[in-house]
Amino acid sequence: MSKVTLDKHALYLASVQDPISDVSRVSKIYISIFNKEALSFREDFSGTFALSCCWVQSSSERTAISIDIDEETIEYGTKNYLSNLSSSEQARILPVVGNAITTTDSVDIIATFNFSYCLLHERKTLLKYFKHAYKSLNDDGMLILDIFGGSDSEIPEVQERDIDNHDHIAPFLFEFERKDFNPITRIANYGIHFKYESGEEIIDAFTYEFRMWSITEIRDLLDEAGFSRVKVFWEDCDSEGFGNGEFYETESEENSVNWNAYIVGIK
Repeated sequence: MSKVTLDKHALYLASVQDPISDVSRVSKIYISIFNKEALSFREDFSGTFALSCCWVQSSSERTAISIDIDEETIEYGTKNYLSNLSSSEQARILPVVGNAITTTDSVDIIATFNFSYCLLHERKTLLKYFKHAYKSLNDDGMLILDIFGGSDSEIPEVQERDIDNHDHIAPFLFEFERKDFNPITRIANYGIHFKYESGEEIIDAFTYEFRMWSITEIRDLLDEAGFSRVKVFWEDCDSEGFGNGEFYETESEENSVNWNAYIVGIK
């Protein structure tokens, strides 16, 4: 039975994340590059690490490491997501409270999603992270990042979506607010709000101060960090011009109001 909840992490999962689809897309991209299945996975800036949980659920051979500097979010994921996995699945995932910028492992894929690398505002800091990611990958390894932009991405606005497809959460309104954008520093401030028709709401459930890195800047940094190739996978659109969750490799696109893409650094 659906009900009103003010659990911001549950609302975020219901409105922003789609970890099952993410696992499928990441897996397909890896196969297209290396012609084999990826088994080991690291989720950087992982938050509640729902993606890592879905990764180990997708195959009995898969392992995951999830890293986030915020202890509260790791504890939330451990209590609410990890606890729902089987004992075998739990044994193949390692949540870590730590700094992804300095962590090294040996994995097939590192995923840095939800634009979390945009919290790193200085070029030297992002380059340091990419160098550590490079060292953490197996020889057949890749780093995958998501990125967004478009002609409207620098204009203050509120994007709204009705979320009404969740079995356990009552329908609610998701708002993604771009509060401001500084064209000199390319720093933008965002807020996520959740609102119910009943009047209950969470304003600024999550806030972000992002540097709006460009695809060109990211590609140059990945090249400087040692990656042999960098690919861009662009999200396709439906008949109404909205992203449909399907991504294809490309080197040339027309700018649009809003777009989403993956950038993949190949070791």
